[in-house]
Amino acid sequence: MIRLSDREFEYIVHYVKEIYGIALEKKRVLIECRLNRELDKCGADSFSAYFRMVERDKSGKMGEEMIHRLTTHYTYFLREPQHFDFIRDKILPEVEKNGPRECYYIWCAGCATGEECYTLAMVLKDYESSGGRLPPYQIVATDISEKVLEQARKGCYPVKEMKGFPVSWQKKYCTVLGDGTFRLDGSLREKIQFRNQNLQEAPHPVRKYDLVLCRNVMIYFDADVRQKIVRSLEDSLRKGGYLLVGHSELLSRGNTTLECAGPAVYKKE
Repeated sequence: MIRLSDREFEYIVHYVKEIYGIALEKKRVLIECRLNRELDKCGADSFSAYFRMVERDKSGKMGEEMIHRLTTHYTYFLREPQHFDFIRDKILPEVEKNGPRECYYIWCAGCATGEECYTLAMVLKDYESSGGRLPPYQIVATDISEKVLEQARKGCYPVKEMKGFPVSWQKKYCTVLGDGTFRLDGSLREKIQFRNQNLQEAPHPVRKYDLVLCRNVMIYFDADVRQKIVRSLEDSLRKGGYLLVGHSELLSRGNTTLECAGPAVYKKE
């Protein structure tokens, strides 16, 4: 395995932090392990040679593949289920009570392979099926890796992941395919727009969101970048909107202008 020199390590740490905000200062072994395959693929005999190839690649594909290798895309359906209970029992009745509106906008930031936003889509569908009346809604799901977004758009997952679903979800929303996978129903997929976006960049300026999920994403950033992202998430919310973060990412009063509305749940008053 090719090893990073100190200078090469400093370069990649600075590059990834500058462009994506991700802190890799303590990830030297991870960088070496995950990028050695890319060096083999490109025929590079050193990390310096590989980085020069990435810089010269006008298509940007090598850079996309590099950041895909360096970031963790671990997620699963119904992760931190208390949040989905809160959405169903608290947020959606509030939306219904507020009456008709043009659209209810949701942003899933750092969506990875899509399990979170599809879980949310099933919660929303179930709420309507049980008699709840919601306005039209749209879920925007973003990630920095185009590769995981391609997988998310397909809505296909290993059958073993379906076994954690309620039986009603399995029947209503899942079609088992012949290759050991299942596909989620098109009525869920049509409600979600998958977009490539760097979380450090400002969100879509023409839109304010009613609900933002940014869960288990900020743990990969240092304190300064986290604070910048929190401010961006606050700005992306309309008044009365909610922000949900991971349960290991709780925000203190000094870190946010939002009001705590539940465990890892914040509201813009």
